[in-house]
Amino acid sequence: MRLGQVATQWATVVVLLLIVAGLAYWKPEWLSPEISSRPAGKNHSGGAYHAIDGDSFSLGQSEIRLHGIDAPEFRQTCRDDEGRQQPCGKMARDALSRLIRSGTVTCRAIDRDRYGRQVSVCKAGGTEINRAMVEAGWAFAYRRHALEYVAAEREAKAALRGMWQWQVERPEDYRNRTRSLEGSLGPSAGGAFKDD
Repeated sequence: MRLGQVATQWATVVVLLLIVAGLAYWKPEWLSPEISSRPAGKNHSGGAYHAIDGDSFSLGQSEIRLHGIDAPEFRQTCRDDEGRQQPCGKMARDALSRLIRSGTVTCRAIDRDRYGRQVSVCKAGGTEINRAMVEAGWAFAYRRHALEYVAAEREAKAALRGMWQWQVERPEDYRNRTRSLEGSLGPSAGGAFKDD
């Protein structure tokens, strides 16, 4: 090959890489893997999907963690004004379950967490699930990872929606407290939480 042909090929490769980099910067959703499911509870690979807790669900063999939100852990409770325990973790999971059954679920991957879960922004039909969970009062805006849901959290809290009608502990604080307790009681006291 002549020097001119090699230079032309390399120039073509560089131009293609610049185009891909530009798309990644200005249109990241075009390069992001997308997973869809059907309202009947089956995804394209045939597996059933279900809510695990208020901020994650499985779709076939994949576990999806909702980006930018943190919901009460499944076993976490809230306390009403009379001191009674309310199962707000289970209620958050049930709210997510209703959302993922309400239409075709489509997720845009943002990242992977340390457990290998796909961290995504998901929609059920035309409803963004991440935002809907915060707006309904069943999830906190997870400020450590994103700020786009902070205003929705403030509004839900002011309106006493969902968990905000009770005394609620931030899930991160609950996980830390529970881990500390489990650590002092030994490994037989319970299982580990997947956080973040």
